[in-house]
Amino acid sequence: MYLFFSVMFPCLHLIIKSVFNAFFILSVEAPAGFSNKESVQKEVKATLSQKATLSCEVSDAKTEVKWYKDGKLLTSSKAVHMESKGRTRELVIEKMDKKDAGEYTCEAGTEKLVFKLQSTAGGPGGDGEGECLICL
Repeated sequence: MYLFFSVMFPCLHLIIKSVFNAFFILSVEAPAGFSNKESVQKEVKATLSQKATLSCEVSDAKTEVKWYKDGKLLTSSKAVHMESKGRTRELVIEKMDKKDAGEYTCEAGTEKLVFKLQSTAGGPGGDGEGECLICL
């Protein structure tokens, strides 16, 4: 019996050739996860009426993620959509609104990344206070 190993990240391929010339292939996939879990910006401020983007990097370009807002699964719409670029996964809010502020979770396999998205007013101060310039 001959035993050949072929290692290709992130999969381990084990090929066994027996005396009967039968081939067996065993593929072991690495678990889905994040490669930037420690360095990702988890507290994000976005200006009202502007585009807001939450971003994370997965360990494998084939990894699919799910996005949640306050525990509710998000689906793509005109207001919010998901993008995949290589190993980068993004949640894009086209026009930030006060109702968009909250807790967002990106889930890859059994791993989760939690983001806190806050809205800020544009213009002077940008702190969300005193949003009118001329108040009567």
